[in-house]
Amino acid sequence: MISKAWSLRYALMRAQLGLEETVTHLTSSTGSLSDAIAKGLEVYRKELTKTIFFTGAAMVPTLNSKATTSNSGDSAVDRLLMRCMPRASLRSIFSGDVVAFNSPLAPGGGDENIMVRRVAAVEGDELITDDPADASFTIPEGRCWVLADNEELKPPDVIDSRTFGPLPVENIVGRIVYYVRPNDHGVVENSKPAMAADAAVLEAELDLEKLRES
Repeated sequence: MISKAWSLRYALMRAQLGLEETVTHLTSSTGSLSDAIAKGLEVYRKELTKTIFFTGAAMVPTLNSKATTSNSGDSAVDRLLMRCMPRASLRSIFSGDVVAFNSPLAPGGGDENIMVRRVAAVEGDELITDDPADASFTIPEGRCWVLADNEELKPPDVIDSRTFGPLPVENIVGRIVYYVRPNDHGVVENSKPAMAADAAVLEAELDLEKLRES
């Protein structure tokens, strides 16, 4: 049972999203105030999470821990609980977070083009390479650097920012907060600010039975 403190925090999070949607609708369209309020209420009523599926060895050992480089992990599938972020920004995404995003290599979008990687650096951070042939550079404004957790995989065997460069933060659709696999489940390790921010969402919306059956 969700505690009163977490329940209030969770309700405030949903209310904030609804208010933001109302304001955005008012300032970006010619719709009426009633339309904007209706849109805000629609967002407020939605759950803050959704289930996605993840295959492959790119995020071993964090996700699909049984996947192997040799078989690309096609037989290993983790069910992931994603905290949805319809308007991700660097106020809500932090270095160390495992995020889901629309692949910049497939601009058409769609669930089939969702990738999952870990944020390794954000705007203003300087990336320094061990290769003397490559110059260091600073992550541009509004972008982040995402990498696979599997250190055994290198491009072209894995696709991440080493392939497509700094990722626009606006491509991020959510943060991965929980995983379920056969005989195992648990919280995904993200940055400390993210885990603190997501605790109330997990408390309110994590349903292991539903997640296993999805």
